[in-house]
Amino acid sequence: MSFEICRAIRADHPSLAGHFPGAPIVPGVVILDEVAAALAEWRKDCYLTGIRAVKFVLPLKPEQPFTICLTAAKGTKTEVDFCCRVEGRVIAEGRLDIVCTEPDITVAASSKPPAFNPGPYDPRLAQWLQGYPPSLFNERLYQSMELIERYSIDLAIDLLGRLGVIDQLGEWRSAHELCQALSFQPRFSSSLDWLLRRLLETGCIGARMDRETRSYRLLHAPWPPELARLRAIGLDIDFANAATLDLLDRAANLYPAIARGEQNGEHGLLAAETIPLWLNYFHNDNLTYAVNNWATAVLAADRLATRPKLRILELGAGAGSASEILLRWFGNRGLLPRIERYLITEPSAFFRRRGQRELSKQYCDLPLEWALLDINLPWEAQGAARGEFDLVFGVNVLHVAKNLLFSLGQARDALAVEGWLVIGECMRPNLHQPIYAELIFQILDSFTDVNTEPEIRPNPGFLTADQWRRAFRRAGFARAEVRPDVDRIRDVYSHFFTGAICGQLPAANDVRQPPVEKRD
Repeated sequence: MSFEICRAIRADHPSLAGHFPGAPIVPGVVILDEVAAALAEWRKDCYLTGIRAVKFVLPLKPEQPFTICLTAAKGTKTEVDFCCRVEGRVIAEGRLDIVCTEPDITVAASSKPPAFNPGPYDPRLAQWLQGYPPSLFNERLYQSMELIERYSIDLAIDLLGRLGVIDQLGEWRSAHELCQALSFQPRFSSSLDWLLRRLLETGCIGARMDRETRSYRLLHAPWPPELARLRAIGLDIDFANAATLDLLDRAANLYPAIARGEQNGEHGLLAAETIPLWLNYFHNDNLTYAVNNWATAVLAADRLATRPKLRILELGAGAGSASEILLRWFGNRGLLPRIERYLITEPSAFFRRRGQRELSKQYCDLPLEWALLDINLPWEAQGAARGEFDLVFGVNVLHVAKNLLFSLGQARDALAVEGWLVIGECMRPNLHQPIYAELIFQILDSFTDVNTEPEIRPNPGFLTADQWRRAFRRAGFARAEVRPDVDRIRDVYSHFFTGAICGQLPAANDVRQPPVEKRD
């Protein structure tokens, strides 16, 4: 069973203005939007849940007709292969994840909550994750991640009930239309859409695309959320999971007031009484967060192993959990004596002082410095001299840069020749796939108020591995790479969100100087 349709992207499409001046090329995300629209036209009883794989082979020009061919994948009802061609030549191909529903199903009683019973830990993961401490990517972390993902789904069910959204889904409605019907703030629509996409995973609602607008409808009542039971299971797996569960609960309790415009996320999540929640969440005892620190430290040590001296600039260090792991791993690799300078920056004075107090005790013989640095302003004026550092390092920082290419360019300028930028990020396995941490952060303006760009950051929040690689290359870095191999891992484990990205400043004669990105 297959379907074909011909499309062309208008020359005045808004994504083409800067992609690229004088030689426009249709961004891959725009092609994928057309593929999704074709799926909605072909299979009105199905909705897209993710893009399992995609490969862009040749560029597409504006106004150039291309054919989209969709074919049901063999041996499964939940996948569709797609291929885009121009005059018989393949320009893009891949596979979609879908869920099919009956179009006129009657709303039924709620189903029984499924047992928390994640599949066995795939033994291939151990092979693909060699080179990391054996205690890191283990069964306990796997079970914790699965539990927290399930907990965030039940939280979404609970929230949509408390917000009155479930009662409004008797007919097809978009998040924007639901906000209007319930008198919610217009900007809450993105958070509401995330809750609805989370609910798609339960099968109790359907979705359809009308060009760029996704609408939802209730198929049957969702299962009753079991937050207390899931919390007990999570604490039994690892008591340190309380840090993440507590922060999820705190954020979820703010949603009704934020939806009505009675409070904003910054006041609710960043108030003085929440400081213990954040300290526990960012602590290295909380493995579901600390895994990002470890992945980044391991990659940084690998890239700097042969450099005779090390001058390090760390971004957004918070209370110092990433700094602690970097120094611990560098000690393990025998790199600590090579550190000539380690400048640790953090905009929050409270977290900066706390990190300084703790690390100064542990590493009193190292040349550690602390300073304020805002990644959205020129770095040289803040004390990060051009060409000064062998490593620019940060964990879960640059995804909130106002202008990502500007901040990446500032990191590039701070590096010495052949120096490395190594960052850790919560990484989206597939386009539009919800991640539990977004329930916390998407109500913060600092997370969502960023400049978007079709090719590298089509939406605020977390990026995919491919988007990070493209961003690094656009910013003038060579040898851009993501570790571990998340593209391979996601095929067997869809909730693997950990990744570190690196790029090197090449010698002057190795690459043409990239254009300077303006802050706004």
